[in-house]
Amino acid sequence: MINFPEKKIFEKKRIAAIDVGSNSIHMLIVDMETTNSFTIIASEKDQVRLVASLDEDGNLTNDALSRAISALKKMKEIADGLRAQIRAVGTSALREAKNAADFVAKLYKKTGIDIEIISGHEEARLVYLGVQQGLPIQSKSTLIVDIGGGSTEIVVGQWGEERFATSLKLGCVRLTQNFIHTDPLGDEHLRALELYINTRLEPVLSEVERIGFDYAVGSSGTIKAVKSLVLGLTNSPPLQTMHGSTLTAKEIWVAKEALLRARSLKERKQLPGLDAKRADIIVAGLFVLSSITKILGIREWTISLTALREGILFDTMLRDGVWLQGDTSDVRWRSVRSFGQKFHIDEAHAFHITSFAVSLFDQLSSRHSLPSAWREFLRSAAYLHECGLFIGHTGHHKHTFYFIRNASLPGFTTREMQIIATIVRYHRKRMPRDNDEVYCDFDKEIQKAVNICASILRLAVSLDRGRQGKIQEIVMQDISLSKMCLSVHLRANHDIELEMYEATIEKKAFENIFSCSLEIVLQQ
Repeated sequence: MINFPEKKIFEKKRIAAIDVGSNSIHMLIVDMETTNSFTIIASEKDQVRLVASLDEDGNLTNDALSRAISALKKMKEIADGLRAQIRAVGTSALREAKNAADFVAKLYKKTGIDIEIISGHEEARLVYLGVQQGLPIQSKSTLIVDIGGGSTEIVVGQWGEERFATSLKLGCVRLTQNFIHTDPLGDEHLRALELYINTRLEPVLSEVERIGFDYAVGSSGTIKAVKSLVLGLTNSPPLQTMHGSTLTAKEIWVAKEALLRARSLKERKQLPGLDAKRADIIVAGLFVLSSITKILGIREWTISLTALREGILFDTMLRDGVWLQGDTSDVRWRSVRSFGQKFHIDEAHAFHITSFAVSLFDQLSSRHSLPSAWREFLRSAAYLHECGLFIGHTGHHKHTFYFIRNASLPGFTTREMQIIATIVRYHRKRMPRDNDEVYCDFDKEIQKAVNICASILRLAVSLDRGRQGKIQEIVMQDISLSKMCLSVHLRANHDIELEMYEATIEKKAFENIFSCSLEIVLQQ
């Protein structure tokens, strides 16, 4: 049983968190028993080595696809059998693959699992969120390092918020593929490996040192493998659990010396305590861990068995609870507001448009039947719709699209950012065309949902065209299947001729999307 901070924000549910990593695909299925705990029901793991399956052109191979399909089919069968809600995320290998969109689409077609490709910063944030669920680090300034197959995530956090987060292409599978070319290991390759790692780490770790931390946590398979190796080398009894145990700097040097003596893969596979499946990649992983330890002068690491998958679980609960009620403590709303403030948006106007858009979305729910996640996307798009004014009025919807599309907002996946950006892109001027490049990236269902949200946002924006907040409330009513009426209620006896004129223009897109006529009525 793993405890969460008490916060009544979600209902009891069963969730399957799937991490499509660069080395392995992991699944964790849990029951959310109460608002502050979950119980693990099942777990599954399959080593697919995606990052090692990138070809010379940067594409994932058909062999990688076959392995991933096989692993995910099995996980889907287990999750469906246990009636678990699935959420799957893809990390480093999928972030980098040039054919990632096609690869993920084929996985969905073959397995029914929809994979969200998350940014490096988002992965780091989820790791931090997951570690918080297993270790009492909320009040501590904590360094967290997760050495994966394709990347290493480094986070410094305190009071539940990350003060620094980054992702480096220093994964143990990637480094092994790039630097370990001989068996047994050659001194020249090892020196090149260590030099490369130190060169990439030093500028990042100088920032970590500037911020400072009191507590160091390792949450990857690498640090667990090193601890297991140390226990084997020292003939120590196995631990009841590694979670919360420590790995000292001295123990890291013991493990490193043993690996440098065991130069051949065969010798490493025979080392006591070391999982034979990690024997080929453990050297690169340990070099990353030892370099961070040395550069930062860390005396002791605490091992966490909770990380990305637990972060996915808790983040999923937040998405289903806090965000949709608009709680400003939620990371997504904080990141949206922070992003908007960087571009000096007119917040009063942004909040006004956001309230109109969300109100229309809710009132039209029986007509559009969109999942609640689209309410979140529309809300974010409405709040951020004028970021492009930072450059200028002409084409500001396109500027905003570019800003959002290339942003890395904590709490959102790459695809979610693309959806929000596209809604904003079409909130003015023309609606989407089938051959629009940004629009073609989506399947028909997402295109339909983007059209619905864009038409709602266009209407919402028109209702505060004068930017003075003259309209207090809007009420949408069904007159018949082919006709609706929007009643506009004023705060006072204002002149809203401009707003009524703009709404008359923008309602055309709304009418086309909802296949009905819309009458706009002013209520004095």
